[in-house]
Amino acid sequence: MKFVIAGAGYTGLSVIKRLSKENTTYISRTKHDFPDCNCKIIDLDNEINPIQLETPYVLLYTIPPNPSMDIDIRLSSLLKNISPSPKRIVYMSTSGVYGNQDGKLINELIKPNPKTNRAKKRLAAEQFLYHWCSIKNIELIILRVSGIYGPDRLGLDRIDKDFTIINEHETTSSNRIHIEDLTTCCIAALENINASGIYNISDGDFRSNTWFIKKLCELKNLPPPKEIKREEALSSWSKKRISFLEESRCLDTKKLHKELKIKLLYGNAEKGIKASI
Repeated sequence: MKFVIAGAGYTGLSVIKRLSKENTTYISRTKHDFPDCNCKIIDLDNEINPIQLETPYVLLYTIPPNPSMDIDIRLSSLLKNISPSPKRIVYMSTSGVYGNQDGKLINELIKPNPKTNRAKKRLAAEQFLYHWCSIKNIELIILRVSGIYGPDRLGLDRIDKDFTIINEHETTSSNRIHIEDLTTCCIAALENINASGIYNISDGDFRSNTWFIKKLCELKNLPPPKEIKREEALSSWSKKRISFLEESRCLDTKKLHKELKIKLLYGNAEKGIKASI
């Protein structure tokens, strides 16, 4: 089986590094140094030429929607131009499609209720893929991914003298996944013949973002940010950061572990932070 990875960002690159290079093609705006790995340089925000791919293959799509557009034309553009069609598509979506669930444990059967524009576009992309894959009789796997962290993605650049966090007693549960564990989930979704439908992707360690940042500062020997009340955060934080504050949920990952037999390296986020540092 051949692998096609659409997108060579943080997650795409991590997956490519773990796959057999001679069996992998990646689609990206930028060429990276992967000997023996086939690359298609394409800008999905502009008109592209047809893309011929070796079959049979499975496709992992990691490219985010264009933030300046209301719909994900990048996804539709790629699917319109690839030939032949893949045997399976694994789409990397977001747990944000669930919206606010007041901290409840939610599985994949919960009806999505996205609140933010970015999450609404992801849900629309999921629905587009359901229709497209159904017509063409293509397997579709959707990964609803929580906050990704790992080396060079710990948010240290944001922690300065003006950065604030919410008091621990006022904060809410959070979901996250280490990049190495996310990579394992992506590859399992591509390869496992028993994979089907939607999977929540999270480490199951629901400690808050306040805890995460304080633990990061502790391990890096940095002074912790100033803690403020939730009310103050609502009046001083950016709209994007407030949107995360206003949503709370805990992702149930029983299906992921039962069907794909995933064994996480970093089910404990503290170990994940240490490994990332």
